[in-house]
Amino acid sequence: MERQDISPVWTRSFPVSKEPKTIGEQLRKRRYDLGIRQSEVAQRLGVSKRTLSLWETDIVYPTWAYQSRLVEYLGCDPFTNPALGGPKGNESSYVAILAPTGPQTLGQRIRKRRLELRKNRKECAKELGVSVKTLWAWETGRCQPCADHLERGVTFLGIDSAVPK
Repeated sequence: MERQDISPVWTRSFPVSKEPKTIGEQLRKRRYDLGIRQSEVAQRLGVSKRTLSLWETDIVYPTWAYQSRLVEYLGCDPFTNPALGGPKGNESSYVAILAPTGPQTLGQRIRKRRLELRKNRKECAKELGVSVKTLWAWETGRCQPCADHLERGVTFLGIDSAVPK
């Protein structure tokens, strides 16, 4: 006879926050609430046990590619709550949380729109017909798109090109 109100023995020795403050804590709490091991969660999410461990310890922040799986697993969208932590190394800032103030430059608008479309640079660059390095240069303001690329980019991304450079 198994008691449902008692956590499995292997989960009792690890502290779990009752009010998770980061995405990692939220992942760990959900796993403990379900009474399953990291290997099972990793398999459900389609990641390695090491990746899940890095997420749970807030060393690495989950990327957009895993958002839908994490939302389904957690039952909520942790990417919209800025209080649950920010990126820790595998992506640049504002991966999960878009800039609180409107971007000023064309590059910042391109980047914001790309993130809203939930595309990584490789996907976006392919659809724009440019290299990943070129797209990165536009987004960081290192260079500006030529007229032909600007027209394609504005059409594809649906942004206003009339911004200060």
